[in-house]
Amino acid sequence: MNPPEPGGQAGSVSPPVRPADDQLSLAARVRLLTGSDSWRTGAAPELGLRQMTTSDGPSGARGVSLDENAPSTCLPCPSAIGATWDPDLVERVARELGTEARSKGIDILLAPTINLMRTPLGGRGFECFSEDPLLTGQIGAAYVRGVQAAGVAATVKHFIGNDSETERWTYDARIAPGVLREVYLWPFEVCVRDAGTALVMASYNKVNGVPMTEHRGLLTEILRDEWGFTGVVISDWSAARSTVPTATGGLDLVMPGPDGPWGDLLVRAVEAGAVSEALVDDKVARLLRLADRVGARTRTPAATGTGAARQAGSDGSPRTGRAEGPRYIGQDLLRAVTAASFVLLRNQSGVLPLDPGSIGRLALIGPNAVRPSIQGGGSVTVRPARVRMPAESLTDLAEATTGFAVTVAQGCRNELAVPLPPTGSLHDPVTGEPGVRIEFRGPGGDLLAAEHASTSSGLWWDGTPDQIGWGRPGTLTLLARFRAEASGEHTISAAGVGDLAIAIDGHEIAAGRTPVPDDPVQSMVAPPDLQVTADLTAGSQITVTITLRPASDGAGPLAIRLGIASAQDDDALLAEAERAAAAADVAVVVVGSPEMGETEGMDRATLALPGRQDELVARVAAACQRTIVVVNAGMPVLMPWLDQVSAVLWAWLPGQEFGAALADVLAGRAEPGGRLPVTLPADEASCPVLHAIPDDGVLRYDEGALVGYRGYDAAEIAPAFPFGHGLGYTRWTYDGLRLPPGLAAGQDLVVEVDVTNAGARSGREVVQAYVEPPAGGPGRPVRVLGGFASAEADPGKRVTVGVRIPARVFARWDETAGQWAWQPGQYRIRVGSSSRVLPLTAAVTSGPAEPSPA
Repeated sequence: MNPPEPGGQAGSVSPPVRPADDQLSLAARVRLLTGSDSWRTGAAPELGLRQMTTSDGPSGARGVSLDENAPSTCLPCPSAIGATWDPDLVERVARELGTEARSKGIDILLAPTINLMRTPLGGRGFECFSEDPLLTGQIGAAYVRGVQAAGVAATVKHFIGNDSETERWTYDARIAPGVLREVYLWPFEVCVRDAGTALVMASYNKVNGVPMTEHRGLLTEILRDEWGFTGVVISDWSAARSTVPTATGGLDLVMPGPDGPWGDLLVRAVEAGAVSEALVDDKVARLLRLADRVGARTRTPAATGTGAARQAGSDGSPRTGRAEGPRYIGQDLLRAVTAASFVLLRNQSGVLPLDPGSIGRLALIGPNAVRPSIQGGGSVTVRPARVRMPAESLTDLAEATTGFAVTVAQGCRNELAVPLPPTGSLHDPVTGEPGVRIEFRGPGGDLLAAEHASTSSGLWWDGTPDQIGWGRPGTLTLLARFRAEASGEHTISAAGVGDLAIAIDGHEIAAGRTPVPDDPVQSMVAPPDLQVTADLTAGSQITVTITLRPASDGAGPLAIRLGIASAQDDDALLAEAERAAAAADVAVVVVGSPEMGETEGMDRATLALPGRQDELVARVAAACQRTIVVVNAGMPVLMPWLDQVSAVLWAWLPGQEFGAALADVLAGRAEPGGRLPVTLPADEASCPVLHAIPDDGVLRYDEGALVGYRGYDAAEIAPAFPFGHGLGYTRWTYDGLRLPPGLAAGQDLVVEVDVTNAGARSGREVVQAYVEPPAGGPGRPVRVLGGFASAEADPGKRVTVGVRIPARVFARWDETAGQWAWQPGQYRIRVGSSSRVLPLTAAVTSGPAEPSPA
């Protein structure tokens, strides 16, 4: 990327607009700068401005509620999207996501997340694209372009240093200025300057002592003045906690609302001269440009009685005429991108793709085969439009080919909470419909409202009766009629934050108060629970009632959850899996993260697979010669059984088309096209950064620029699989590398690479170019990713691909001068298929240059 002149920005933007004082009072202008509720901005009919609706992403456009009657397409998680190494495909998928969002009345998508995978234990790492800033920037920019091409505003987040969940609301990220520039700011700069993102979200944490929502140095001096960002800086939800510092630091929009630190407090600050009125007008002008961009402002103000006045509702929101309903992303595209994200790590003796003719019986084994983890937890969560399960898709594959038999065995347990009851086992005790009944009751027990739900996990950001909520006297009740499928002891779990009670057939059997979690999101993703046991007979039915009075000091969304599971003996499950594997020609073992094992609000404690999954893989591999392991995890896990199995396929948190894409890849109908966007460690001790736990509120980035593969290279540590690794279904040779001998400072470098498909199938290769600087030194990377490009060819064909290496790769941030400086000298360009397999090498000499402005 060639840095543009200061103040320049790619993309079409409107010129600044200052709202006339006679149209809106100061108080009315300030009111626009805080949300009107949890998800919507304010309206101003005088300006023809309707409310703008925000929605969480980035794995789907959820909308303003987690409503089963308004489902969303569930995409592969962002780490899977990053694994495609395919900006063109990402832009195409993002455009379809934007189209779906638009069809649901969404104006602003709160995505993409372009923080880095600093630690493999990061609970939200699955929501990031990569551990590398260049790959993250290019995938992120493609995502932004796609979403915004559909008329929806993208929001790059979380600016900045929000790379850990532990104490994320308060920790102080201590990051050296050069590391900030060269590593963590770079993806944001690319999304601002190259993709023209409409919004940037300021994060909860501090950076070098200053809260990000107040950080004038980053929000104003760098983001606005240096990069030329003309869009809106929005707070993460409830991240803004001051009045004058946030207003003068560079924040434009406080969410959620209507309460917050601005409102009347900001009006008084302006009147007192602590904040200039011109600064308020600049914020409003940015908001109006955003409204113009997404079509939220009519050309004729509503006050004239024409245009929007005839089309808008009383709150200024238009009648959109979207009666046709949501436009979901097509299943074919979803299957294609999911398969393109799968990374083939190991493939001994070419066991994959499978030949259906060689299979009489296939054993599908593992806890994630029975209950796959298709998405991460937290704000990314959506109600999927549908979920294609592995057993269903492999059975369809068998019927479409040779009719081989498919057997299914769970193998072991890996859940962190009592699972939701099996589908079909719950019925609403009032209507008899499948599902549960939710009742909202006042403090005296009077029924305020009721609703039916198909699942026993309920969640509300808002929309409950006034008496129901944190510190309010009303209660939330979940009722369900449960039919036991097996005889024996069952565990019943009631989860929520506050005063809980469990009743069976009208008799209360447990009550207690659950603690308020440290992070409000935990109230949603992992609420504490009460558990009881009941001895049930197969076919018997009980009515379970859970009552929750939310805690007085709780925060975040309201959640209530009923879990019911029959007691399972892991020894018996493992033995059953062994028998199934021994009787099969092929065993496909699906292991990985359980539901909410990877989630916003909590970092993971270990890289080990939960439960006895490692033992399961080892025992199945010993029983079946052809054992294929599918890892269903969004971030790295340890694989102590790696050398015992024939093949390993990394499937990430793959979204709703997991089963269909898995069948396609196993059968060779699609190539596993992914390459690792994150290094997979051999053990926890070798990770450059493992635990990111603040010390007395301070999170030190002592590794500097040595994040991910850079840290492994500097320490000369061999990972289990290196950054960029992925085998595909054919073989490639690297035949030639050409580049100019010299490079002018501040210019991109284009290299040409000849590769040949030496295998028997058509395929795709990701050609990767790494740059080694003329002088390293302590704390400096040995090499960094400089660029990448895709090569596609039929068997035996040679193709030439061009790889562009941005000028920024050859620059370092001069902390003393506060400028970019291009190092003169000889750079080595290494090209290959991963950060550790680089067969081609050439040199280029860069001339001296004066320090350059950013």
